[in-house]
Amino acid sequence: MSIEIETNTQGMQTPTLGAHLLESGRKTIVDLTRPLYEGMPMWFGHQRTFTPVNQTHDEFKARFGTQDGFYARNLIISEHAGTHTDAVIEYDPDGAPLDRTPLEYYYGSAVCLDLSHVVFSDPDPEGTGSAGVEAVRIAEARLAEAGESIRPGDIVLAWFDYGDRTFPEKRYIDENPGFSWEGAEYLAEKGVVNIGTDCAAIDNSLDTSFAGHMVCRKYGIVNTEHLANLGQLVNRRFDFYGLPLNILGGTGSPIRAIAVLD
Repeated sequence: MSIEIETNTQGMQTPTLGAHLLESGRKTIVDLTRPLYEGMPMWFGHQRTFTPVNQTHDEFKARFGTQDGFYARNLIISEHAGTHTDAVIEYDPDGAPLDRTPLEYYYGSAVCLDLSHVVFSDPDPEGTGSAGVEAVRIAEARLAEAGESIRPGDIVLAWFDYGDRTFPEKRYIDENPGFSWEGAEYLAEKGVVNIGTDCAAIDNSLDTSFAGHMVCRKYGIVNTEHLANLGQLVNRRFDFYGLPLNILGGTGSPIRAIAVLD
């Protein structure tokens, strides 16, 4: 069953003294984060999301005898729920967890590649059906036409023009395009430290070899998945922030990912 996700800004919280307090001196950002909610699309290998009510305002007042109450919900989620980033230990038994992974993996200068020409299909041993070297080079040429290039230390986000069109339908999880081994390694050998995507995974959803993740394992780098609104960043350079929670032993973490444009 398809769920409508509210995207308008009517009724948004503003300071009592005026919305201008949120605007003064702020930089322009693009929110790259998908919502967390019960029933959200999840990869079959991870815990489903639940948000049960812990207490209402009235329940708090009745329990503690106060004049004012506090409303709170509990959050039961996977470390890989929604827009999230991975620690290397998720796909490498010898890799580091989040608390031993430098934050420099998760923020810094970034570019967004246009991989909208890659169409989902069942991957074959030659890498077709996924973003291989040729597909990445086409995207790199488009980036060069805009006056940018992939630099060592970059975070590279891949816009397949898929996630925003299909979220939260079933095919968002079951039929997403992704990188072949060769395509992901092409980026890794350029010194990229974090590969992100607008899809549910950096691998083609039918790729049981998990090629993108295994490249990250080989090169000791991380990846970021379930990003939104990447179409606004195609062929641009910006500062990316996708900081994980400080989870001891964490295999990954939900993040609030943003792009800072100026």
